[in-house]
Amino acid sequence: MIRTIPALLALSLLAAACPGAQRRTTRFDPRRHHRVTTPAPTPGADAEVNEPAPPPLIVRREERVVEFALNGGLVRLHATATWPTLDEEVIEGPVFLLVPGAGDVSRRGLRRGDGINTYATPVAVTSAWQDLLGAAGASSLAWDKRTCGPNDDADCAKNPQDDLDERGPVALAADIDAACAMAPTLPGFDGRIVLMAHGQGAQVALSSACARQAAAIVLINPIPREIDAVLVDALLDRHATKRGEAKAARTPEEKARLTEEAVALRNLAATRQAGFASMRSGKFSPEARVDGATIAFWLGWMDITGRTRDLVDPVKEKTLVVIGAKDAQLGEGDRALARDLPAKKTIVLEADHHLLVDETLEPSLGLGVIDAVVALLQPSAS
Repeated sequence: MIRTIPALLALSLLAAACPGAQRRTTRFDPRRHHRVTTPAPTPGADAEVNEPAPPPLIVRREERVVEFALNGGLVRLHATATWPTLDEEVIEGPVFLLVPGAGDVSRRGLRRGDGINTYATPVAVTSAWQDLLGAAGASSLAWDKRTCGPNDDADCAKNPQDDLDERGPVALAADIDAACAMAPTLPGFDGRIVLMAHGQGAQVALSSACARQAAAIVLINPIPREIDAVLVDALLDRHATKRGEAKAARTPEEKARLTEEAVALRNLAATRQAGFASMRSGKFSPEARVDGATIAFWLGWMDITGRTRDLVDPVKEKTLVVIGAKDAQLGEGDRALARDLPAKKTIVLEADHHLLVDETLEPSLGLGVIDAVVALLQPSAS
C-alpha cells in the first residue's frame, strides 16, 4: 500500500533572491513534488517505518516589471515571478500566469472580503497561490492590475487607463499578452503557459492573444452572462435569503433587523437595475461615472460578459472551470450557468468567491485544482 502526504505539511518554503543560472533541471511533476510516497512495511515486520525527509524544495522569488507600449505611452506593471528548485535543480515545467479579477489589486492580490462579507484580516490571495504552486513544483507570474494605483495599494504605480475608460475590461488583455511574453524568461520554462483567471479576469484572459497559445486555461468563478443581470440577480438572491432568515427569527428585534436588511437589498436591486437600463438606453451623459467607472467601461463590461460562452467555446478542450459553492457574488442561477459553460472539466469546491475556506487557501483544495490542471496538460486531454 502506498501512503501519501501533502507537501505543505512537510516542505518548508523559503522566499529567496534569484540564485543565478542553474546547470541542471528536473521535470515538473506535481505528484513528485507535493506528495512524498513511502513503501508499505514488509508483512510481519516489527520495526516502525518512518517517513523519509522531503526533498529540499525552495521557491525562488524575484521582482520584475511587465512593460509594454500603449497609445504612445508606456505601461509598467510591477510583478512577482516565482519558480521552484529541487536539490539545487531548476524544475522544468509550465508557467502559471495569475490574471487578477475585479477590483484594484496589486500583484499580492490582497482581498479584504469576498465582496459581501469582510474578512477578519486581509488575505493576499495571489501570493498564497504562488506559494502553493511553488510547493507543487510550478513557476508563476503575478502582476499589479493596471487599475491599481498608489491610493489603492502602496505597491502599485500609476499607469495609463484611457483605453479602459473607452473599451472596458477587455483592454486589460494587453496586460496579459505582455505578461505572456515575459513567461519564457522564467527559469525552467518548458514552453507551456497556463492562464489562471479569476472573476472579471476570465473574459479578459479569454480575449487575449495568449489564450490561443496557452496550454491550459483556468477560470475561477467566471461571470457567465451580462454583468448587469448578474449583479441585480445576486442582490435579489440575497434579498430572498434575508426574508427567509427573518421568517425564522426567534425574537421580534431580530426579525425587524433582518426584514429591514431584506428591504434594503430589494431596493438596491431595483436602483441598480434602473441604472443599468439607463446606461443601455444612452440616458447617461458620456462623461458620467458610476462607482468610479465610465459609462463606456460599464457597457464594455456588459458586452464582454454577454459573450462568455462564445469566448470559452474555441478553447473549451483546454479549459477548466472552478466554482466556489459559497460564492456570495454569484446567485445560484449564475453559479449553475457557470457550471454549464462548455469547458473540458468543471469542479465545484466548498469555498467562497476567492476559493478561500475560513479565509484561508486550503492546501488540499488548491492542490486539487492543480491536479485538475495537470490532467488538462496531459496529451490525452487534448
